[in-house]
Amino acid sequence: MNDLYLIEHHKIMYHPEKLFQWLKAKDNWQIAKKFYPVYVEISLSGICNHRCKFCALDYLGYNRGFADFKNLRKAIKDMAKAGVKSICFSGEGEPLLFPKAKEIIDYAKSLGIDTALVTNGTYLKKELLPSLTWLKVSIDAGTAKTHMEIHRPRINDFGKIMANLEEAVKAGTKCTIGGQMILLPDNYKEAGILAKKLRKIGLDYLVIKPYSHNEKSITQEYKNISYDEYLYMKDELEKLSTKKFQVIFRQEAMRKTGLKRDYKRCLAVPFFWAHIMTNGDVYSCGNYLGDKRFNLGNYNKQTFKQIWEGEKRKKHFEFMKNFDARKCRPSCRMDGINRYLEELSSPPKHVNFI
Repeated sequence: MNDLYLIEHHKIMYHPEKLFQWLKAKDNWQIAKKFYPVYVEISLSGICNHRCKFCALDYLGYNRGFADFKNLRKAIKDMAKAGVKSICFSGEGEPLLFPKAKEIIDYAKSLGIDTALVTNGTYLKKELLPSLTWLKVSIDAGTAKTHMEIHRPRINDFGKIMANLEEAVKAGTKCTIGGQMILLPDNYKEAGILAKKLRKIGLDYLVIKPYSHNEKSITQEYKNISYDEYLYMKDELEKLSTKKFQVIFRQEAMRKTGLKRDYKRCLAVPFFWAHIMTNGDVYSCGNYLGDKRFNLGNYNKQTFKQIWEGEKRKKHFEFMKNFDARKCRPSCRMDGINRYLEELSSPPKHVNFI
């Protein structure tokens, strides 16, 4: 069964107007400064109720407060005016710990922006769903015991998460509801168990993806994980799919783990996406949070337009021309887009013979 949501692939080809603009902008700052991202990730909370063993952002700490609601509203309004098409609320901590999570999601949606949410599911409420295009819950286990060992919450909340998902499905909204499992030696035997449980509840999909190591991470346990021995699982797990439920086994992403890139320049940054931290810092790439080279400004001090068209992004634009992307995480969200942009910017001979 095909991946209905193209989770394993990029979707940049569905934005031809942005690709046309990018071809003009990629080496021209005067055009590039007006090139706003299609997609932005926003962190609402620097606090988390879980301590996941695989957390890529553990180096940031877990007590970093909440986003400034008033200033974030202004930033999102700027994004909408500039043509940002989608926002995913995820980030450093658990977004639903943010006291005004529903209000900010509703506000973004009211401006015509497609909204999404990634959560551990503990505080999920069905009232959030009407403003969401999709919702993804990170579960990473098929049993309460293994969930406790991997997510390490203060109290065992696996049952509560499953109950919250049941309520969300019963709400009957148009929101696509999915689950996510990062495949680890600790949980691979429970992938099928989780898939069957989510299928029974009525979710739309379960995506099974590889762990991607961040060199800044404190955790080193899974740094050298190889997925060769797990690829056999794809066929068996996808047999659990039905017309209403999909198991999406990210085999291509798993094969990339540990492999070096065959391209040097990242063409997607600082163009197609951005990541905003809880403290208001705007980054051109979510893989380099905390790295000053990728920090473009702060929405508590500047408007989003001032940040995106400002001097720091101009310097970063020049910096990225010589940045070696082969040093980046193998499972980067922009990897597929970069391969596409590389082909687009260096076409082969005889392209008119379609």
